[in-house]
Amino acid sequence: MKWIASLAIAAVAVGLLGSCAHRACVQPEVSCQLRYWQVVSTDVEGCWISEYIAEGDVTPACDGFDFRAVQRRTFRPVTLTYRYPLGRPVSAKAPNIIITPTRKPLWLKIMDRSTPPPDQCASSRLCFYRK
Repeated sequence: MKWIASLAIAAVAVGLLGSCAHRACVQPEVSCQLRYWQVVSTDVEGCWISEYIAEGDVTPACDGFDFRAVQRRTFRPVTLTYRYPLGRPVSAKAPNIIITPTRKPLWLKIMDRSTPPPDQCASSRLCFYRK
């Protein structure tokens, strides 16, 4: 009788673990896609100085962070937005730096969709490609 109870417990455990393993297999992989990060530099009072959208890795440096920016917004004295379609190496140094994951900017998605394949652009000087 004891072996029937332990067999039932084992069957339930296998059923539960099997469903968890199945859920783990269904989750999408993002390892082959570029990740985008919002990097916000603030002053000591917490007021935003600038905001960057970084493409790829944000690596710590000795006194800040290094990354490749595709967009930058500054907030003082007026808000200005700069776009870098090819990316720009940046070294951010500020009293406070906040890094959070974000989505690819809409303007960059539109630009990537509208870029023709390289063979259609071989003779044109107006083509603009991202690295």
